[in-house]
Amino acid sequence: MKKIYNDSVDLLSDESFVSYHNGTANKQEIHFWDTWIAENPDKLDLVADARKMLDTLKMHITETEYQVEKDKLFATLESKVPTKTRRLTTRWRWIAAASILLIGTFTFRQFFYKDSPQRTLAVNTVSAEQWLSVVAQNGKMVKVNLTDGSQITLMGGSKLKYPKHFRKDTMYVLLDGDARFNIAKKPDRTFAVKTGNTLVTVLGTQFLVEQADTKNTRVSLFSGKIKLTNQLNNKQALLSPGQQGYVTNQEIHLDKFTPTEINNFAEGILHFQNASFAEVARKMEQYYGIHISLSKPNARWRYSGHFEKLPVETALAAICFSKELSSKKIATDTYVLY
Repeated sequence: MKKIYNDSVDLLSDESFVSYHNGTANKQEIHFWDTWIAENPDKLDLVADARKMLDTLKMHITETEYQVEKDKLFATLESKVPTKTRRLTTRWRWIAAASILLIGTFTFRQFFYKDSPQRTLAVNTVSAEQWLSVVAQNGKMVKVNLTDGSQITLMGGSKLKYPKHFRKDTMYVLLDGDARFNIAKKPDRTFAVKTGNTLVTVLGTQFLVEQADTKNTRVSLFSGKIKLTNQLNNKQALLSPGQQGYVTNQEIHLDKFTPTEINNFAEGILHFQNASFAEVARKMEQYYGIHISLSKPNARWRYSGHFEKLPVETALAAICFSKELSSKKIATDTYVLY
């Protein structure tokens, strides 16, 4: 049965995680936790809490003191909790043990060995990993330089979230929108990007992530290797340079591409291949910062075209010419095609 970890205590109650943190895990446990962490970047705060709690325990008392105080704590709990309601499961025992370490041995002894009906237990909380956020406004691009030399180019209308301090063996970022990644090659480090239901696991590479919505993402690989994971059904696919992966709510479809067929906002390139109006409108808004609409919506509307450093009016004229339409500016940065 697959284990579910909903909070830091769930992790603490798993002996293999404790061994993994302490550096005493076997190869199978190391592989499991490396994979689990890479595939669950949204659980980073839980992992950080659990790790800090374990580190705090080590700082406050020695291993011998810890074992002695833990045994005393469990014995005291068993004497104070009614038999019918007493369930010292591994999880509950870890909550108690963690309390010892977080408040310190002296405070622990005072609490359990001084009878006072008014005495309460105050446990210091461990703060979650601090995350930073970067937002690129429509019509703008933002370059984010990471401490390891990696660079992320965030497209207009996109958001990036990442930890203030990365671990040596893992780096995770959360993406809402589109971005191009140039990841420094670090053989002993895993880099992962989570966007919607898609997880991209990287090992030194260049790739482009384009998110249509939370359940549809396209990833184009220029160099290196990446693994795609559809987190709705855990299906996976490996990409080689020149391949694209389309992650939907059910499948991962692979296709080939050439660099000239890829949107490259940094070079002023927009490429459309049989694109729907919604996709064209989204890209125009990202790159030019304008909003366009159709006077008569058409679900079968498709457009193919390639722009290189074109002014917005010229780009709109090209789209209209191809579709036998006209455009009209109805407000600041707002156009209607009719």
